[in-house]
Amino acid sequence: MTDDKKQNTEKLYSEEISLLPERDAEEYIRLNLRKIRSNRRQYDIPVIGIAGSEGKTTTKRMLTAILAQRFNILETPPDCSSTSGVTSTLLNLRESHQLAILELGIVDPKQFQWAVEVAEPNIGVITNIGEAHLASNGDKYLIADAKIELIRNLPEDGCAVLNIDDDLVSAMGRHATTHKIIKFGLNKNAHFYANQIEYLGPDGISFQVNGFYPFHMPIYSSASIYNALTAISVARVLGVEFDEIQDALQNRFRVMEHRGNLVRKKDVNILDHTYDATVNSATKACESLCQFKPFSKKVILVIGDLSNPGPKVKEAHLKMGYYIAALPIDTVVSVGEKAAWIVDGIKRMNKNKKTLVRCKTPGDLPELLAAHLEPQSTMLMIGSKELQLSHYLDTLLSQL
Repeated sequence: MTDDKKQNTEKLYSEEISLLPERDAEEYIRLNLRKIRSNRRQYDIPVIGIAGSEGKTTTKRMLTAILAQRFNILETPPDCSSTSGVTSTLLNLRESHQLAILELGIVDPKQFQWAVEVAEPNIGVITNIGEAHLASNGDKYLIADAKIELIRNLPEDGCAVLNIDDDLVSAMGRHATTHKIIKFGLNKNAHFYANQIEYLGPDGISFQVNGFYPFHMPIYSSASIYNALTAISVARVLGVEFDEIQDALQNRFRVMEHRGNLVRKKDVNILDHTYDATVNSATKACESLCQFKPFSKKVILVIGDLSNPGPKVKEAHLKMGYYIAALPIDTVVSVGEKAAWIVDGIKRMNKNKKTLVRCKTPGDLPELLAAHLEPQSTMLMIGSKELQLSHYLDTLLSQL
């Protein structure tokens, strides 16, 4: 091997691959992965692998809030989206760790398979199979086929935790070698289901689990209810009692910044979803905004370009506009070139005459929004990572 190739291989070796290696380096990568797996096998502890299109980081944070009282936890960093993030975490596994939580946000099917083979989770969690990665993986059936690897590789004494309301996820149970399959959702046939759901605007959401256990959490969308049910399911698998789970989720969990957290300033509610915007997450975020309608004089949606909308970019944004047109939202502000198609979609369907505003560049947002925000209004801001809307939201907040 030449010196240049040797250096490249050593770089891959140290990073434990974040991209698929060249063919002549793959054998060295596989050797290193086997060494890391050997290290992981020294520790007979629960290893939880969380995969799915959305909700992984929030689910992991909820689990940590519950389990940190009992276990010394090793966990991947937020938004772990490469094999290197998983392997570098596993290299930090020590005798003192009693449990590991691994976020498997890996898009490439081959990398995902490698991460699962190295980590060997004994509790596998699939949150959902949405359309977040359509641009990379073709369609949600291909995404589901990739995520099945997590369930296929569970040991016989392991446990699969699956979303019963997502047909593709629920069906994955038949691919498991383990007979311990736990399902969660709003369907009462689930092992853990939510009912008696009440949306309380700025006071969060209350619901019951299995028609008996009450929860009142600082969350603001139905997606977060699913995250909570996922965390509850895993915690119960690990033997945590309901009163302990209730205390943790109600008192020790807070939504991560820019992932749907609520900011309140000068009698204005702001739902901050500026981390990113996929078709799924934008739809669910708009739903959460509508839940604030009874508590607000005016509801305002600021929506930017969508991330990974798939091959039909214009059509995806137009469809989002059709969806928003039917919602009880008073003002819609689009940000970016692609988001302008969202406004076009609303115009085609706009029978209830929303106020529609186009903002070409994010830098114009703070001044523009100041004219629309008024006391007792609620605003949701969401857009793709590339727009960096969180920066402009911070500027707006400093001016209020």
